[in-house]
Amino acid sequence: MESFEQKALDNYGSLIINKSFARKAGFGSRAIPVYVREWIVAHYVGDSPDLMDDARTSIADFVRKYVPNKGDREAIKNQLYEQNDVKLLDDYAVQVNLAKGDRYLLIPFLDESKASVPPMIVRDNEMLLSSGIWGVGTLTYAPPTDDGPGQVIMRSFTPFQLASLDIGYFISRRQDFETGEWINFIINSMGFNHHIYSERQKILLISRLLPMVEPRFNLIELAPKGTGKSFVFENMSRYVTVRSGAITAPVLFYNDARKTPGLITRFDCVVIDEAQKVRGDRSGELTALLKSYLEAGRFGRGSAGSITAESGIVILANIDLDERKRPLHEVIGLFRDFPNFLRETAFLDRFSGLLPGWDLPRVSKDTPAVCLGLKGDIFGEILHMLRNDISYRDFVKTNMELENSDDMRDSRAIEAGATGFLKILFPHQEPSEEDFYQYCVNPALEMRQRVRDELCKLDREYLPISMRSKFPDDYQLGHKKAQFIDPDNIDLAKLPKKAIEPDVVDEKILVTSQLESVDEPENEPEERTLLIPDGETGHSYKSLFGPYLKGARHIYLTDPYIRMEYQVRNLLAFIGIIDTVDGPVDLHLTSSADDEYQKRINSQKFDEIASSIQEHGINFTYEYSDTVHRRGIELDNGWRISIDRGLDIFQKPDSKYELSEVDQAKKRCRETEMIYLKTMDEDGA
Repeated sequence: MESFEQKALDNYGSLIINKSFARKAGFGSRAIPVYVREWIVAHYVGDSPDLMDDARTSIADFVRKYVPNKGDREAIKNQLYEQNDVKLLDDYAVQVNLAKGDRYLLIPFLDESKASVPPMIVRDNEMLLSSGIWGVGTLTYAPPTDDGPGQVIMRSFTPFQLASLDIGYFISRRQDFETGEWINFIINSMGFNHHIYSERQKILLISRLLPMVEPRFNLIELAPKGTGKSFVFENMSRYVTVRSGAITAPVLFYNDARKTPGLITRFDCVVIDEAQKVRGDRSGELTALLKSYLEAGRFGRGSAGSITAESGIVILANIDLDERKRPLHEVIGLFRDFPNFLRETAFLDRFSGLLPGWDLPRVSKDTPAVCLGLKGDIFGEILHMLRNDISYRDFVKTNMELENSDDMRDSRAIEAGATGFLKILFPHQEPSEEDFYQYCVNPALEMRQRVRDELCKLDREYLPISMRSKFPDDYQLGHKKAQFIDPDNIDLAKLPKKAIEPDVVDEKILVTSQLESVDEPENEPEERTLLIPDGETGHSYKSLFGPYLKGARHIYLTDPYIRMEYQVRNLLAFIGIIDTVDGPVDLHLTSSADDEYQKRINSQKFDEIASSIQEHGINFTYEYSDTVHRRGIELDNGWRISIDRGLDIFQKPDSKYELSEVDQAKKRCRETEMIYLKTMDEDGA
């Protein structure tokens, strides 16, 4: 046992856990954040220094009972349909629609957004109304009546509970640790193995915590794939949300139609992952709102008037490296190839720091922590509790001296970053002057200097500067002023070439072992769960369904939303991939309609389709159901495909003249989950 581990046990006792237990406890592919996993593990392990067989068995029993596989979703729904109570561990949340006078419970596992929850449960668990909360809910089902449709109802709820936490005591015990010991303790509490990182790399890792501990600290991290950029944000705190794909003003700020506040008002930190793929809206509203919020901490949208918030904005994006393992566009500007809104200097200038993720190693089998650290839920709560303590900012203002940082945005960003580092590394506020500059001021200055350099490369209006602290480090002493690069004068032939990287295992699988593969099928179909992120391209009905349709003579398609004209065309596109080389194929559709008029119009379209495809060997029949909700495909070759969006998986194109209109693989997808299951073998057993 290392010295910091013994001190952690002596000082924090029940707040400590062996960080390897959550990986060894047998959670399988369950998509549960690490802080929830550690809460479950701690409940059964207690104070034991080892993960004993009886504890492992108890944890496995808990997981089987309350955390079913994604493939069991329809079976769980069927239990509810048959009037059986179901208990689920899930990330529950409540949305209030004032316009309709409704309050809805969101149940992610069931893909349910309009369940009912009693007022008492909401009053006793206010987190349901903000960031949501993990816990075990007892669910039941009320069948449809003349007064309304069927509805899932939460009967009771047991949230996961934090151990008692005295923040004053936690802060006071920091004095028993040497600075190096404390840093190793923090790194392991984050879930990383401190042995494989240099001191500089440890500080870079800790930089990811700044938006969680300091209000409105806005961070950009650029790094190649496989460096674990999003792991900390997805698994460290219930006060953080990670989003990717399309980001809209209603989701981020305020939904005027529903009269509900957006993510920025409900979380300490909002993370935009895969930002290089994000497209701003055509109106420019999203960028304008972001600039307003990043500058002043408030915004106005629709009927909401002026809204204030303290959430930090984090942008994560992938970049390519050259043969020297340096950013490919380091000279001409790291943001040159990014979407327009990410290249706008007025937007970038509002960020507190740029984290050089390319200086961190790729995730490997040695990356996960193997030592003692704070339990995930405890650590996340500590960061949240330190956010609003203004004494740390006063300490920084009193003790920090800078040169060449007269610009208010520069000085304010460095001040915020240094405050965040102080809260994490010296919560007792007793660093030596050298340690204060080495571990708090200089790292914050470097991150802001990198933002300033990129602004200079993009816009000649930003004057090149080299900021200095009272105790400059090697980065400051060796810093060369950035210069504006005119894109019209760039000689492409002289630019560095992209490095050819070896194949690496996905960072999330290596760190959490909880995500299924999202590769496209190549030759033989296999059982799997496919998660398509919002905005991703490269998918088509042929690649998604084609391998599973082979050999099927009877196809049963269930999709209640084949109603609008574009949805009917989706149906026609699906029919186009059916192979009739080996003989005729029967296709039966079960759908629904809004009213009798729509049913009559769509029946005419379906009849026309049936007539036109009959000569191609496809016998098409259809029926309507007023109660069908599930969406998927069942095949007589033994395969069943559950699709949470049915055939409606593609986003609306920006123009009717896009190539995506003739090539589905070029279409941007909506966030979709598909589950491929083998229900019988080749002999029909």
